Amino acid sequence: MKILFISKYRLNHVGGVEKHISKILPRIKARGYDITLVTEEDIRPLKIKYLGLLYIWFWLLKNIKLIYYSDIIHIHDVFIWFLPFKLIFPLKKVYITFHGWEGKYPIPIWNVLNKQIANKLSNGSISIGQFIGRYYKIKSNYVIYGGISKIRVQKLKLKNTMVFVGRLESDTGLVQFLKWLEKHGQNMKVEFVGDGSLRKDCEKFGKVYGFCDPTPFYKKAETVVPSGYLTYLEAKSYGCKIKTFYGNKLKKEYWEEILHLKKFDTWDDITNVYLKLWNN
Repeated sequence: MKILFISKYRLNHVGGVEKHISKILPRIKARGYDITLVTEEDIRPLKIKYLGLLYIWFWLLKNIKLIYYSDIIHIHDVFIWFLPFKLIFPLKKVYITFHGWEGKYPIPIWNVLNKQIANKLSNGSISIGQFIGRYYKIKSNYVIYGGISKIRVQKLKLKNTMVFVGRLESDTGLVQFLKWLEKHGQNMKVEFVGDGSLRKDCEKFGKVYGFCDPTPFYKKAETVVPSGYLTYLEAKSYGCKIKTFYGNKLKKEYWEEILHLKKFDTWDDITNVYLKLWNN
């Protein structure tokens, strides 16, 4: 069976969506599926800065055989890329994974409508978190939170060490974390694994390493401040304490959901969810 994955980025771009795809794609291939991943990197030359969506539609039209010969199209968030081709191939099996919110609260009406239209025109969907159903008023076939490879509890943790992992932007709860550090972080060694517009603010409290492999930091840090679900799960798998921050009601509920989980899925579990979705 031929599967076409469509996503904005692939793993050389750091993010939860990209890591999610990189974990499940080889596992799906190992089950005998033929998978092609198409991203913005494949489609759009870097010199193209404007009319990007039109260019993406043009590229997909030019390469329409990718769609025609695929048994299933699975889209990660960017359903609008495929929208015109749903009219051309109305019977083509199309599925979508909703990976999160767009960092704007209250959520703009267009963002809500975009997800609702995508869910309506898809044969099935997966949501990363229950909050998507509540805030976007959609019902997915499956709700998941990401996976872990295995538990690697590290006993040798450095006391009073904290590491923030993720984008250095306000929608990640970083602003609230920096305010907390001003009051309580005098005796803490703080590091930041990530980059973004708040980099200079973070450098006042500790070293910023940019986007890099967070594994060495998980091994030694006593506490991890995650920016999203996958960072949370990875930190837990290394036995780190977790401290979360949020700046709005949505992100508060976002964290409450995963903090109440008693069992974490493995990436094999997540892969099985995709196979169930397609086969049902």
